[in-house]
Amino acid sequence: MIIYKLELSLMEKVFFASREISNFFITEPVIGNYALVYAFGFMNAPYHIDSIKNETPNYLWDLRSINEMGIYITPATPIDGVELELERFNGLSDSYWYMMSNNIVAASLEYKLTKKTARPANFPQQGRLRLLLRGNKFTCFIISNQEIHIPSYIRLGKFNSKTKVDIKKVYTDPIAIKKDEASVDIYLNPLDLPPESNLKLYDLFNIPPVPLISNALIEGNFYYLDGIFLPSGLRFGIPRVQEKTSRKKNEH
Repeated sequence: MIIYKLELSLMEKVFFASREISNFFITEPVIGNYALVYAFGFMNAPYHIDSIKNETPNYLWDLRSINEMGIYITPATPIDGVELELERFNGLSDSYWYMMSNNIVAASLEYKLTKKTARPANFPQQGRLRLLLRGNKFTCFIISNQEIHIPSYIRLGKFNSKTKVDIKKVYTDPIAIKKDEASVDIYLNPLDLPPESNLKLYDLFNIPPVPLISNALIEGNFYYLDGIFLPSGLRFGIPRVQEKTSRKKNEH
């Protein structure tokens, strides 16, 4: 087994719609591990979401495939704080005439003259964005059953922002040790912890699609990687959860 400790350096502003408050779209200062799965190319998301029948992210099959490949990646934790920036955006038309209609800016005089209703669109015309600034650095771990290729650059966020990837250290077959209490400072996805872990205390970061935890006090088995306790046995837990949910529905 090989564990890669990575450093991600943002070379462009990065935006995720982590939270939406009216027309304020907020990027939280953490990068979830589901986003990293697709950014590192372990799985490819469909270009159009309607190309899959249920029109929802296909985490069940994608993450199950990653588990079968013997690969896991942790959420990315900021290094030395995070710098954020607030920007306004305005997609309104600068034509002679326009009107707001059905969540779209109708700028054609056709709508004015014929009273025709414009087709609704599911994207905002104006608002504010909170983004991660270029220069921010994050750290994460990739755990693999075998040696894998780590790309030098990945694309992150809604705008596919360029991000540099540096391999800071490679650990080969580290020994797991049992601890009654270990303090884990990096962000973790609680669904991915092994069943034998006992999660005692933690800070909850409520972020979709799965809340993350940090500053956790955990009982279980750990790798000790240069001052960081990383739980052993991490794997994507969402297939297990969805299977339970499906079984309950079938029982009813």
